[in-house]
Amino acid sequence: MVRKSNLVPTSAKNFDPRKQLCRNNVIVYSDYLSVKMEWSKTIQFGNRKLELPLVEIKDSPICPYNAYNRMCILVPADVDDPAFLIPQAKSNNILCYSIFQKKLRDILERCGLDSSKFSSHSFRRGGATWAFHSKVRSELIQFHGNWRSDAYKVYLEFDKAEGDMNEVKRVELTSKLIQMITEYKICKK
Repeated sequence: MVRKSNLVPTSAKNFDPRKQLCRNNVIVYSDYLSVKMEWSKTIQFGNRKLELPLVEIKDSPICPYNAYNRMCILVPADVDDPAFLIPQAKSNNILCYSIFQKKLRDILERCGLDSSKFSSHSFRRGGATWAFHSKVRSELIQFHGNWRSDAYKVYLEFDKAEGDMNEVKRVELTSKLIQMITEYKICKK
């Protein structure tokens, strides 16, 4: 549910280690990650710090703990480097927003989805909706997404009568997305 401005820069030259995540902002523990941020849309002047725990979700294909650890093995980097890099023959390149968005849309198209209906913000919206439907307390959703108000509630998607994907289709789509992401060249060294 983190904003894109905390994850990746708009371009490699715009990378700012005070704003975007570096490897040293993500601390790996035995069964969770601690993600530390000192800047965001709602933390402009360093007046507070945000520390988000990401607990390992055993046997889940979308576990952020396992995905991050796997990425660090496949794309090793120094602690001061950006958290998200693209492996190249001689060095790593910074993953910037335009590349992330293009790769996301490529994967969605390969899954047979209309990629124009998705953006990085879909993860923020989807994360809030998933947490809500998983009965996570409202204040924890608000905290995890770093919302200063209850504005996150406008993102929540409720099941409509007909036309919505049922749970089986969601699981199938998630599995297909995970498979495509792990097979996609950006994830391979």
